[in-house]
Formats: sequence, structure tokens, C-alpha cells
Amino acid sequence: MRAGIVYNPIKIDRDELAVQVESAQPLEWSEPVWFETSADDAGEAAVRSALDAGVDLLLVAGGDGTVRVAADAVTRAHVPLAIIPAGTGNLLARNLGIDVTSLKNAVVNAFEGDEREIDLGELEIEAPDGSRSKHAFAVMVGFGLDAEMIEKTDEELKKKVGWLAYVDAAGRVISGLDKVRVQVRLDGGRTTRSTVNTMLIGNCGTVTNGIVVLPDAVVDDGMLDIALIRPQGARGWLQVAGYVARNNLLVTKLLRRTGHLGRQRTGAALGYGQAKETHARLEEPRAVQVDGDVVGEAIALRAGVREDALVVRVPHRRSHEGVAV
Repeated sequence: MRAGIVYNPIKIDRDELAVQVESAQPLEWSEPVWFETSADDAGEAAVRSALDAGVDLLLVAGGDGTVRVAADAVTRAHVPLAIIPAGTGNLLARNLGIDVTSLKNAVVNAFEGDEREIDLGELEIEAPDGSRSKHAFAVMVGFGLDAEMIEKTDEELKKKVGWLAYVDAAGRVISGLDKVRVQVRLDGGRTTRSTVNTMLIGNCGTVTNGIVVLPDAVVDDGMLDIALIRPQGARGWLQVAGYVARNNLLVTKLLRRTGHLGRQRTGAALGYGQAKETHARLEEPRAVQVDGDVVGEAIALRAGVREDALVVRVPHRRSHEGVAV
């Protein structure tokens, strides 16, 4: 057995990681093979090289973008993925209950954790010029507040203060966020029309700093969860804030985990839905983000789900039971 390790040298120190790998890797395993990402490559070349080497387990130490690239590749290679959180958001790791605060715990989980099959989303976007592109996603895609916030985030500030840089960006874009008319169809249902400023489609429901925005999302239920944020003025934003705050109350989380709370209700300012496939057509183009990376502008998009496509290493069940995913 041999592990392949893809790491972003800007995000994590190889020597520090190597010490933890040497300590946690089973004695009977061969020496791991290492692959470094580059500044002009999100990880595609490094992941491809690791899989071409015939590894039995792929450890990825980097941000959400590198994890997304690896997740798409390992589904085709049928190799388990182990996440070593080293980014700002570490969103998939958080949703899987992986310790994002301890390098040692994350590496131990990589070699000793349970294997779990989870879904992987696939997004196809149509650009204003008619060209199309496809993107895998493990966490969430969307346009509006989240995409604009990511696009406006100061990278130097993010290096200094981490996720707080997103708060700074959100404060700068929320007041000027434009609404857009959008036609949405869930699965084979009827097309609905709405005016929104944000649309989210997620395989996971928890975002930066553990905030739950899609409370019914489950990573292995074969469904994608949708949120349409459509506030009317300051009062509408207060309603949205109320929804989000209620979803993040400890008592709400406990009731949901124990099955004593039904699905999230739709309101005037925030509408929820669920589907295996979602189609949306926008009246005007908007920037679209995929797992925290803006991938361009879209006039239309289609999101689907590959059920149980991705095998990930997660903490033993007794350690992560009840984790909101």
C-alpha cells in the first residue's frame, strides 16, 4: 500500500506534514510519494501525477479549490480521498467532521478513519457568449452574494485574518448587490420565476465559520439543496438573518440531528428546495462560484448529482455521529 500526498506549499509546510505522516502511516505501507501544486495550477497536474503513480490513498493538503480538483479526479480512479485542511474555509472537511484545527488529528484520520461514500455535484454553466463549461463541486455553487463576496475579497487581507476577510467583502458588496430575474426548474417540475439576488445549490449545508445556510443538506442523500435569497429592502434582510440565526441555534441543530424537526420552511425572503437536477436561466449574467472559486459569468446553469461517487476518509462513526452535514 502506498499513499500519494498532494500539498500546496503556500498553505502548508512539507516538513511539518511529513513528520505527522511518518508517525501515522502504518509500518507495512511503502514510502509515500509527494506532489507539489504550483501557483498557476489549482492542483490538476499534481493530482494526475499522484493517480498515475498508482497510489492506494490520496491525501490532499490545501484549500477548497485543491480538494475540489482532487475529488473530481479520484471518483474516476476509484481511490479514497483524505483531506488535510490547510485553507481558509476548509468547507468539505468541516461538513465531514474532520478536525480543521489539528494537523495531527487530520493525518491520523487519513490513515485510520472510516471510509464513507458521499455525493459529488456537477455544474454546467452557459456563458453570455454561448460557450459552456463543466465543474465538479463537493460543497456548494451559486451566484449573488457569495460569488460577489469571494470575487471582492482582498487576498492579502485573507492571508492575515483568514475567513474574516470574507466579512469585510460582504459588508462592501451587500448594499450594492443587484437583483436578477431567474427561471428555475427542479427535476421535471414546472418552471418558476423569481427575482433574487442570490441562488445557492449545495451538496453540503455548512459554510465559513460553521454557519449553516442549507439546513436540510446531507452529503450522501442523492439530492442537492437549493436556496433562493430574495429579500425586499432592509426588512427582508432582517428576515434572512432571522432564518440563518434560527438554523444555527444549538437547540435547532439538536432537534434536527435527532429527527424531531421537519424540513426548513420557505418564506418570502428565503425559499428552499431540493432536487436531483436543477436548471436556472438568468435574465442577466452573473458571476458564479464553485466551492469558493469564481469560475466566470453565467447566463444559465444546470446542476446535477453523482450519487455515492466519492469515497472519503472520515472520523470513526462514534466520533462524528450527529455532525450536521
